[in-house]
Amino acid sequence: MSRRNLVVVGAIFLLGLALYTLTLAPDLTWAHWGADGGDLLVAAATCRLAHPPGTPLYVLLTRIWLHLPWGSSPAWRLNFFSAVMAALTTAVFAAFLLHRGYHLAVTLVAALSLIVAPLFWSQALITEVYSTAAFFAMLTLTLAWESPRSALRAFLGGLVWGLGLSVHPVLVFLAPLWFGVSRRGLMAWAGGVLVGLLPYALLPVMASGLQPWGDVRSLAGWWEFVTARLYWGYAFALPWAHVPQRLLAWAVLLVRQFTSAGVLLMLMGLRMAWQRQKSPVWRVGLAFGAASVYAIGYNTTDSLVYLVPYLMLPALWLADGLEDLITWVPWRRLRWWGLLLPLAVVIWQWGALDLHRDTAARSWWESTLVQAPVGAVLVTAVDGQTFALWYAQEVLGLRPDITVVDRDLWARPSYREFLGVHAEEPVSLEAFFEGRALIAVPPPK
Repeated sequence: MSRRNLVVVGAIFLLGLALYTLTLAPDLTWAHWGADGGDLLVAAATCRLAHPPGTPLYVLLTRIWLHLPWGSSPAWRLNFFSAVMAALTTAVFAAFLLHRGYHLAVTLVAALSLIVAPLFWSQALITEVYSTAAFFAMLTLTLAWESPRSALRAFLGGLVWGLGLSVHPVLVFLAPLWFGVSRRGLMAWAGGVLVGLLPYALLPVMASGLQPWGDVRSLAGWWEFVTARLYWGYAFALPWAHVPQRLLAWAVLLVRQFTSAGVLLMLMGLRMAWQRQKSPVWRVGLAFGAASVYAIGYNTTDSLVYLVPYLMLPALWLADGLEDLITWVPWRRLRWWGLLLPLAVVIWQWGALDLHRDTAARSWWESTLVQAPVGAVLVTAVDGQTFALWYAQEVLGLRPDITVVDRDLWARPSYREFLGVHAEEPVSLEAFFEGRALIAVPPPK
């Protein structure tokens, strides 16, 4: 890359990081679908496993990150880790566009649009896996764009994709990007994928003792855990009556990310890119379409967050549309008017996304723990509450005298064994904790 391009890529990284740092959550947060943050923090700070399938590479990276000498609370550090990974993703995206010869104005508009895309921005402010998954998805796109001809490039491509799958298996929908791998490079690519998936094999080593999410010490328990058997019931389980509403939400989400003008530019870009080079376009379209179908059909309210690692794909179509548009513009200065798109999104979304004053989760767990009597058993029924109390107890060391019990997990034998129940048959909470105060934790206001 030329010196100018390196400066542009560095500027994109710094701009993204500055925006995310200014709006970063100061502690653990439930905002922006961040309920799992407490569980991920416990896994990063202790010898516990995160919820299935374990996101082993993310946990390994964050365990290292927590030992770096910066930041205040562990939660802020991992929030900042998400910000860094999101900024790196946008920098790689800008480098990808410049390397492919896109105009500087187009590169800046597309990269800045990805930076401020509300769904992407929201996940850069909290402890979650999606910013890290987006980074590996962007690297995968870069390596897979031109069909790998050499065995080394095929191996590296497979390795990066496998590592991305070790962050979150939702990257499986990037598989169509590899449809162009040559027969010569196929074995090397497959070998790279297997090496990249090795963090899953390390799960029994990463955890010590009993785990609340399952027993990975046996092959059957490990397989049930890494295949996320606990969540199979949600996949493609959205009732048909709700499909139109979810489709509308998906369409609104795209407009919200890039504005109506941006979506029109994407459609223009898709048409022009198809005319120029069909193979990469249909592979990218198939990947985004498959991820969209999965996100739409997944029967939870936050399922569209699975599209975060795929947002660089419509941003790429936006760049194609802008590249085609500037060929029609007679005045060079008008080429830079596209910068109004990301600027409009920032002005429109800042208030809704800014978390730098969000202390709701911390205030809730502090109040809950202060009011709990000595030796109490706090029974929770919401993931965010359970994980917040885990974080307060096991990472911050608050109120070790109390016991936190998740009512839904109590039905699982492995969870009861984790809490000290050594019987396979279900036992009631009241019977097991007889003599201790059982307090049903109310949902936060």
